[in-house]
Amino acid sequence: MEKFDFILLGGGVSSLGFAKRISEHGFSVLILEKEAVVGGLSRTLLHNGFYLDFCAHRFHTNNKELLDEILTLPGLTMEKHIKKSRIYMFGRYLKYPFEIQNLLRAMPLHQSILSGFSFGFNMMTKGLRKGRELKSYKDWFIHLYGKQLYKVMCYPYTSKIWHVDPGLISADWANQRFQGENMAKLIKRILKKIVTLDFSNYNLQDDSLAPDGGPFYYPLRGIQELPDALARAAVKSGTKIVCSAVITSVNTKDRKVTYTEGGNQVIVEYGDLVSTIPLHQFYTLQDQKDKEVEDALAKTKYMDIIFIFVFLNQKQVSNDHWLYFPDTDIIYNRAVEFSNWSPEMCPPGKTSICFDITTFENDATWNLSDEELTKRTIDDSVRVNYFERENVDSSYVFRVKYAYPFYDLEYKDRLDVIVKFLEGEHVHLLGRTGIFQYNNSDNSIEMGFKLADNYLAKSKDKSIYEAKVKAISY
Repeated sequence: MEKFDFILLGGGVSSLGFAKRISEHGFSVLILEKEAVVGGLSRTLLHNGFYLDFCAHRFHTNNKELLDEILTLPGLTMEKHIKKSRIYMFGRYLKYPFEIQNLLRAMPLHQSILSGFSFGFNMMTKGLRKGRELKSYKDWFIHLYGKQLYKVMCYPYTSKIWHVDPGLISADWANQRFQGENMAKLIKRILKKIVTLDFSNYNLQDDSLAPDGGPFYYPLRGIQELPDALARAAVKSGTKIVCSAVITSVNTKDRKVTYTEGGNQVIVEYGDLVSTIPLHQFYTLQDQKDKEVEDALAKTKYMDIIFIFVFLNQKQVSNDHWLYFPDTDIIYNRAVEFSNWSPEMCPPGKTSICFDITTFENDATWNLSDEELTKRTIDDSVRVNYFERENVDSSYVFRVKYAYPFYDLEYKDRLDVIVKFLEGEHVHLLGRTGIFQYNNSDNSIEMGFKLADNYLAKSKDKSIYEAKVKAISY
């Protein structure tokens, strides 16, 4: 029976980051991945000559050491881009994140006046709320921008994505995904643009950047090139990767994993196990059971996602990297045009757009046919003047489960119970899906490196899970 120092369940970027780092120090590693390729959510599909990502997967980080390590991976070429995105509201395409002065100008007059006064009042009274605990995303947003702008800027899109009121979503999500703007700089920028009459256009031809238009990196032929490069580096150091592997059981007592590959059953032993697969799946596979944990898992959810890829007989639709659509009468949430990320993503003279729809498996939308989803997507896009129907060539629909950890107000208490039970001396959780942490690919890779570094440093507590995080307050 083959034995490895580490067995990793799942071959996403956090797993690959861990494998690269730990195998470079002489440890034996086995990665078991159920798909035919590594990458997890950072995967690229090849369909009729088009390279298709699962919506937007930019690589950006403030960690220079991490950036340097990724950019110097052998065989990986990533181009530098400046983020450009917009949001469709009030029948116009506005910069996103918002420029407050342009948002107020786009609103109906009465709503603009109310929002302007609310924003100003919120700025003047912010100091009085210092130290206040922010439990929900609604609390977080109102604290920064005021109640009226919450109704316009936050509620429509957030409730559309998550299918619940933002007051029922944990502030942890906002704190992980966004950083509140420096308000002094924000006010200075607003006043300067108003005085100089510097207002952007409300159409898809506007080429100016949004307020946070920062740099990011992207491979030439899809994000798949990033996990492939990590995998090559790990394999070079001795890591073994088995794709199309179906894990059937995990015996934590004897430290054995059973899986099938090509119809053959294989049993392997491990020194330590790292799981990056969904919490519910890992609990089912491993041999220890507990009623309290099962109750916590029953209330812990991931959101699923549907991607509708539309292929067009034109070189470009807009110059944005992605667009947001908060209106509930538009079926999709976002649109990502891949030819703007890299010209090699599409055949010459053509472009492709990925539309995403967040849902749960039992929702009516998840069970719509590919034809129904495609028709709604194209009809809605034509109606909002995004593209013309006659330019549509074909389409492709792809469904992905366990895409987003769902942060309700009580998720953290349940997660503490689950992680405490599943992790042990020789078992650890890792990654966006495996440890239920909503983060980007750079964060996931960094998590993998951190867990490996904890092992290399022989830390007493190797886990990267932060139990009972402090309440967010400002």
